[in-house]
Formats: sequence, C-alpha cells, structure tokens
Amino acid sequence: MIATRYLLRISLLLVGLFASHALSSTINADQECVSAVFSIVGGLSFVGVGYGKYYVANCQNPLKVASIYAVSKTYCPPSDLDPGIEYVKSLCRKYGGAEPLSEADVAANLTDEAISQYPILDQTDDLVSTNLTTPVLISKHWFDLGFKTEVEWAMYGFWGIVLLFGTFHRLISHFLEGRVLPSSTGPEDTGSADSREKSRAGTKSLGHLYSRIRKGLTTPSVFPPYHQQLLFGCTIPTRLELFIVASYWIVSFVLCCVSYRPFDGNLYWPKVSAQLWRYIADRTGVMSYANLPLIWMFSGRNNIFIWLTGWQFSTFNLFHRHIARVATLQAIIHSVGYTAFYYTAGYGMLIACLSWRATCAMSFIVFFSFSWFRRKIYESFLLIHIVLSVVVIVALFYHTSIFDGQYDPYLWPLVAIWSFDRFLRIVRVVYCNIHVRLRKTKLQRSIAAIAYDQDANIITVQINTHVKPGPGQHYYLYQPFRLKGWENHPFTLAHWNQPGGQTGSTDVQSRTVDGSVVTSFESGSPHGGMAGEHLLSFWIRPYDGWTRHLRDVCLKAQTKSQVPAVHKETILLEGPYGMAEPLWAYDEVLLFAGGSGIATMVPYILDHMERTTASNKARRTRTRALTLVWSNRSQAFMKRVAQRELAAALARDDIEWMAESSVLRGKEETDVSESPDGAAVAIRMGRPDIGVMIEKAAESASASGSRLAVFACGPGEMADAARAATYRAMKQSHSVEYFEEAFGW
Repeated sequence: MIATRYLLRISLLLVGLFASHALSSTINADQECVSAVFSIVGGLSFVGVGYGKYYVANCQNPLKVASIYAVSKTYCPPSDLDPGIEYVKSLCRKYGGAEPLSEADVAANLTDEAISQYPILDQTDDLVSTNLTTPVLISKHWFDLGFKTEVEWAMYGFWGIVLLFGTFHRLISHFLEGRVLPSSTGPEDTGSADSREKSRAGTKSLGHLYSRIRKGLTTPSVFPPYHQQLLFGCTIPTRLELFIVASYWIVSFVLCCVSYRPFDGNLYWPKVSAQLWRYIADRTGVMSYANLPLIWMFSGRNNIFIWLTGWQFSTFNLFHRHIARVATLQAIIHSVGYTAFYYTAGYGMLIACLSWRATCAMSFIVFFSFSWFRRKIYESFLLIHIVLSVVVIVALFYHTSIFDGQYDPYLWPLVAIWSFDRFLRIVRVVYCNIHVRLRKTKLQRSIAAIAYDQDANIITVQINTHVKPGPGQHYYLYQPFRLKGWENHPFTLAHWNQPGGQTGSTDVQSRTVDGSVVTSFESGSPHGGMAGEHLLSFWIRPYDGWTRHLRDVCLKAQTKSQVPAVHKETILLEGPYGMAEPLWAYDEVLLFAGGSGIATMVPYILDHMERTTASNKARRTRTRALTLVWSNRSQAFMKRVAQRELAAALARDDIEWMAESSVLRGKEETDVSESPDGAAVAIRMGRPDIGVMIEKAAESASASGSRLAVFACGPGEMADAARAATYRAMKQSHSVEYFEEAFGW
C-alpha cells in the first residue's frame, strides 16, 4: 500500500509538471520565445488592417504588431529578440505575402509609458473573444502556458527523466558492486560475516535505498505471479514499468485535452464544434509526430540507452510498444478530427487521404504487434512490421509536404535511427565472421557446425569467431544463402572453448557419447581457425520456421550417411548483445533453469570457475556456494550437458547440481549416472518446489550475514514462481536480490 501511494503521488507530480504543455514549431532555440508570442497574440482579433486574415493581421495590423513587440520585450530574453523577430518576418513573407511592419513603424505604442497602459489579458478574460481596439499584453501564466512547456518537449522530457533515473540506478548498482570486495574462495577463507559487513561500511545508506527500489518497484509484478506468463493475452509489467507506462498514458491524455479556447464569433470557423475539432486534430497530429522518433529509438538493438540503464531489451520493447500505441491513437484522433472538422465547418465530407493512409498503416502495425502474432508467427510479424513502417514514413513525408519541411525534423530522425541501427548490424556481422590471419595475410570466415540430437531434441550450432565470449550474451544468427536470408534469430550463448594452440587450425568433426551427437572443432585441419579464436555453442530447440529447417537439414544428412552426422553450413553471427549480471558480487547464488534456459546458466557457471582461479583480484568472485536447479522434460539432454559442458563444474565442492525431470510426474525416482570427471549425476523425477528452495536459501543467507542472488531463466510459469518467491524473501531481508533472463519480442 505504501508503494502504491508513492506511485500515485509521483504520477500526479508528473502530470502536473507536463499538463500545461502546448504546441510549438520546429525552430531554433533562440527563436522559440518570439514565435510563441506570435502564435498567442495571433489568436486575438484586432480591428483595422487585416481583419479576418491571420498573417496579414499579424504582420501589418499596427495594434497587433505593437502587441507582439511589447509582449516579446516583456517576457523574452534580449538575446532572443532579433533572431525571433527575423523568424517572424520570414513567416510573414512566406505565408502572408507581405512585408511586416518594423519596430519603428509602431514605436509610438512601444514607449514605457504606453506599454504601462496596456491591458493585461489572461485566457479567462472576456476581452479575449472580442475585437480589440488597443495593443495588449498577456499574463505571465498565459505566456508560460504557450512557450515554456511545449508538447513535444513534454514527451522528450518525460522519457529523458525516465532514462536519467535508469542511468542513475545503474550507476548506484555499479558503485555498490565496486564496494563489495572480491574474496578468496579457498579453504583459508572463513566467510566471516563481520569482515563482509566492514567491507560494506560507508555504503549502507545507499545500499538500503537501492534495495528498497529493487524490493518495492523493480522486482514485484503488478499482478503476481504473472510477469513472463501472459494474463488474458497481455504482458504484465513490474510495478516500476507500470508506473512509467501509466504516467506516460496519463500525460499524453492530459496534453491532448487541456487549454482549448473555442468561442463564438471566431473569424475563421464560427462554429464552436468546428474550432474544437480543428484544435484537437492539430494538437494530436503534432503529438503523434513528436512520438515517432521515440518509437524508433526504443526499438533498435544498437541502443546506447540499453547500456546506460542496464535494462533488458524486453523493457525497451515494452516502452516501444506503448509509445507506438499512444502515437497511433493520436494519429487516429487526428484523422477523425480533421474529417469531422471538414464536415462541421461546412466543407462537406472531405477526408485527408494521406493522413488516413499513414493512420491505417500505423493501426495495422499495432494490431499485428499483439503478443499472439509475435509468439505464433514471429517471422511474418517482423516482415509486416518493417514493410508497414516504411509505408508510414513515406506516407507521412507526403502528408506534410505542403508545410515546406516544417515537420521533416520529426521524420528524418526515423530514417537516421533506422539506417544507423542497420549499419551497426552490418559492422557487427563483419566483425564477428571475418577474421584476418596476419601471418599469411588471409581473410577467413566463420564455419558453422550443426548437429541434431534426436534423444535430447536439441540442435547444437558451433561457430568459430575471435569475439571474446562471456555470460549474459546473446547473438543473432543468419543463414544468408537461403531464400529468406534476411531472417535473423536471437539465441543465448550457451558454451565456449578455445580450439588448440597458437598454430592450431580447426575442422568440424563428430563423435558419439552415450549415443548422442557431439559437435566439435578439432585441430590439425587446413580448414580451420586461428590462435585466439573461440568456439561459440548455441543450443536450439526446434519448433517451426528456421529452427525446424535446421533440424530437417541435419536429419537429411544423417539419413544419407546412415550415421549421426554434423552438417556444415554458412551461418553468420551478429553480436554480442546483452550484459552479464553481477552474480560474482554475492556470497551465495541460486540458479533456476527451465528447459533450454540452461543455456543462460552454463556461461555463469564457467565464469564462476574462471574467477575462482583468476590472478587479477578485480576478476575474483565472492561466491562461495553456487546451486543449479534445472528442470527439463528431456533426461537425455540433461545427461548430455552434465557429462560434457558441466562435467568439470559438477566435480567441484562449491557447485551443487539439482536436476529434475517432469516426464514422469509424481514418480519419485532418481536416475544416477556418472560424469567423465567422476561426479555423480542425479536426475530426480518430479518438479522442484521453487518457493521452498528460495525461502530456505534466504533464511540461511540472512542468518549467516551473506548476500544471496536468485537467477531464473526458463518457461514463464517457472520464472514467475521464482520472482514471486524471491519478492517474499526480499520483504524479510535486504540481502536477497533477484535477476532474470528473458528475451521479450
């Protein structure tokens, strides 16, 4: 309840901060003030020259021109006067077809004595709707409403604040991690709670604040236990994500609704209804345009803000979808508003065709972005998404071409962001897959070895590259010489090793262990790699589309040879993406993997093993005990990983393995075999009680003064159970943290 009250207060604060934003043009910063005055005073009616003609009156009516000069001098910085007036003059020449009056032409009305006699109008004054007979000033409040808070800056300011807080949160976490001194994990280390507390002295308050943020906002789901699981087909965010999304919707809604002043007798549109439709259509159109750069910015893989905030791509994707929905709703209101305006203003049922074309394309993008399409037909969804996005950009350029480039600053950033992201993707692909052998000045490309284990129902893809691997990384895989060679699919890096020595080269071979196919690069072949190369392994469970194609290729090759075979293929890497979680900073680590989620956990286990023997103290780890809990339906896959990639890890005293298979539900049996290192590999039938495990681990960590990290990757039900259980433990102790790996489409 306390957290909810805080969220409500902060939401109301943000709404109050941004609610007064109005429209502005895309101009230089030193021209905005006078331009805002020109727009505000331009909405007033003065008797005399240009009556009923907007630009003629604004530029040549002495009373109105004097008012513009007087208000500008009153509220604008002196340095902004000349640039702003020059901008106003350009508008007069461009749209009014007349030379504007100079300050000297109305000097008699600009003396200090004359200005002191001007009536000061506010929006609520009755004189606003009359034909004025003298120059006027406007109130400071009205000026602030028209200039200092502009709609597009409200949107950018909102997300700027969000990203700033995200960056600040990441800086706090980095600072706290740096203050946690790595300790030896050797037998001489007693793991004294007192020494650990001393190492954290001086950061207790900051750590407490960080813990409260994690406990109250970033960890709990809005509707536990749903987060990775869909609820009525909808993604359920965390509390912090909901607060950000809800605040954005509220701010956007308020900005679309406030500060309209229709009145009878308007010189352009006498009907109040026509005025309202026109004002609403104009504002929602500008706001939709202002949101477009944000949509593109939050959608890219190569996003600097992902690195600055440390948020997962799924978080940015969530924000991307909601910004797109708001912008699309604003576009719909804009198109409906102009259609209604034409009708109520007496122009008939004229429809702005180009506006509706872009609006329809945006609407289809949003429709095909719902979770069902993303999860069931992702490849088709992605193609539709890209094609319709191009249609939107082209249609919008045509739609606003009559404004002589006034709205191009909203549209060209879309092209720039998209082009920059694609350019960096190409750079990453070239960097990952093209190697230079200096000794022979020879270019060498990566080789992919693909094998399918029918018993485990897992495809193994191994690719040699010089990119340095690490935990938390994922890569996009391309198969360029297919008909759909543009398709690329993200997969978590599961395992890596270095093939051979400085002069060794690699080739693709296969052998079998317990009947399963093993893919490897062996040294000594003329086809292979260089010193310093790594073999990156990916475990892929075949479903539909490209993964099914890989499985079929492997089965076809196996059928021809009548023996388990490894298939060579050209597959390109793009990456690495993602960041490692700081598990090394915790005394105890509890890993929960479900199904192929083990691919996320193995690199962290390898990293832990490396850190325990690292000579560089900064690369050491505090972790004294690491427990892996893996639930999977395929016992064959579990045995294979235990006997190969995790064989050395399972032989260690500081790593515990708990494997459970749900193939035979309710049958309490244990299948025990032995890894090549002599470690016992036990697989118990049933499902792990995640809640009980986390509760016991948290109680033990709290009693010993240890820090516990809970890390989950797997099916939504399992991950949500781990999140909910960790949140319950966090309410009892500040020494428990939750991490989760999940790629959000």
